[in-house]
Amino acid sequence: MNLTKEITSRKLNFEPQVEISNESIKIKDIGISIDLIENFVLADKDTFNKFKAEYQFPKNSELNKKDRESFADAIFEPVFILENSEKKRPIIACYLFDVRALKGKNNLNIRSINKFELMWTSYLAEPKNDRRLNAKRIVTNELNGAISETYRFEYKTKNDSKNKLSNLKILTIEIKDYVLTFYIVDDEKNSLNQAELEKFINGIKN
Repeated sequence: MNLTKEITSRKLNFEPQVEISNESIKIKDIGISIDLIENFVLADKDTFNKFKAEYQFPKNSELNKKDRESFADAIFEPVFILENSEKKRPIIACYLFDVRALKGKNNLNIRSINKFELMWTSYLAEPKNDRRLNAKRIVTNELNGAISETYRFEYKTKNDSKNKLSNLKILTIEIKDYVLTFYIVDDEKNSLNQAELEKFINGIKN
């Protein structure tokens, strides 16, 4: 696997147009709006760069040397990041991908795409689960999607000062030729509970 190529192939050839209000975020290119749930705000623009500067990615010894050294630089900014206004966590990072970049030559459905996301997440976050994870199909406002089981990992920093056992859920929503993908990160003390998760999912509308 060439992880750097896998990441760069997902980057769109256009910048998604985002319209922000006090109650929702609209991605105009695909006609989708996402309601803001209580206590969540748009994160500062430098949040992503701070993450890349402090986070310690797994060593990934199975990758070739060039790939190990270049994949982190290939990771590009999300369309937007939501965070808890007081505690900063949970964090919800939103990406928009061309569905063809995720399917490749395979005819994958949205649940299979979500499961594939889980498979290659181990290159970015060392797993702490003791079994292989699954994803379940969901439907929200007539949009087909999938939500993964909880992927547990240790959030490691380069100076070891902020290491924290963390959780990741991957939410994928299929919208015509695109897949709207949310990476939801929390931890035991700063969790996104089931009611909040369901409210967030139900707030994704076309």
